[in-house]
Amino acid sequence: MRPADVPAVAQLFLKIFRGADKPADTDLQYYLGSLTLASPAYDETIGTQVYEQGDGRIRSALLAVPMRFVACGTTLPGRLLGVFMTDADKEAAGAAQLILGLRPRRADFAFCDSASPISRNHLLAIGGRPIPMQNLEWTRSFRPAAALAGRVAERFLRGKFLGLAILARPVDSLLRHLLPEPNAAEAAAANVTEMSIPTFLEHASKLVAHYAVRPLWAREELSWLVSLAAQNTRLGALTIRSVVDRTGTIIGCFVYYAARGRTAHVLNVLALPGQEPVVLSVMFRHLDETGHVAARGRAQPALMAGLSLQRWLVFRHRAFALVLTRVPEINDAVARGDVYVGGLAGEDWSRLLTDFD
Repeated sequence: MRPADVPAVAQLFLKIFRGADKPADTDLQYYLGSLTLASPAYDETIGTQVYEQGDGRIRSALLAVPMRFVACGTTLPGRLLGVFMTDADKEAAGAAQLILGLRPRRADFAFCDSASPISRNHLLAIGGRPIPMQNLEWTRSFRPAAALAGRVAERFLRGKFLGLAILARPVDSLLRHLLPEPNAAEAAAANVTEMSIPTFLEHASKLVAHYAVRPLWAREELSWLVSLAAQNTRLGALTIRSVVDRTGTIIGCFVYYAARGRTAHVLNVLALPGQEPVVLSVMFRHLDETGHVAARGRAQPALMAGLSLQRWLVFRHRAFALVLTRVPEINDAVARGDVYVGGLAGEDWSRLLTDFD
């Protein structure tokens, strides 16, 4: 995709995902161009691919965001595979060409954490490997009645749930009185503190350094991702908090969209090896105390021990996560869950998932 293709791709996005066959406004065009063409890691060979028909019209596109990864000691140019769209009424050959073009070659590394069942089948057919557990999303309720009211309002009342929220308060008060939170030792062993973006940029790569496959998260590239994620205000205000132990040492951090009275959308939970249960316990306590009715995030193998200790927590299928590569060492790491993707190293922060109605 070239800059001149952005208006056509933006219009295709509106038609396929928003049911509006009309030219895209400047906001969508600017965002889509920034997302796909402005990454500090951008390279045309690993960027967004489009299929142009003989008449010059673009009928299929596969959006990609270049992201550099460290894989088994080697830095690789990678790409996050995002929105895949095709105008099935006009042609189907383009969609097939784009999928076949993803077949991994040499040291290619691509991944996706938002695949539908159909996309998953296509990716598996060309050599994709599923990432264990990351098709699941966890939801931790702090005020179950209010959380349920919020879900009902989102689905049926266009998000307007003031009346339901008022009715839910006495129910939640009773539940919290009857079933008080246990005094977890983990939560008492650490505290939450504010974390500036420069401090996060300094520590994030260190907190994932123990994974065999992980995002490089160089300062310039991670800063660009954070700035884009902060634009998704529909989910709340992008917030970063560190978790420090009794000595003041940073043992982890978490990145989330704060939305008091609603659900906190957690993008990343980062922790030193073995500190995940402590970081999770402290994070949930903080989100509860700051007035959220629930918290939501992606499951990862390293988080399961800490998540299993939580009350009022459920899992549900979210989307499939897969890796495409021909490097045997990477595929072995993926099979044993020794890979870090998701959140800022994924697509959950993208406005394309929640905005541009």
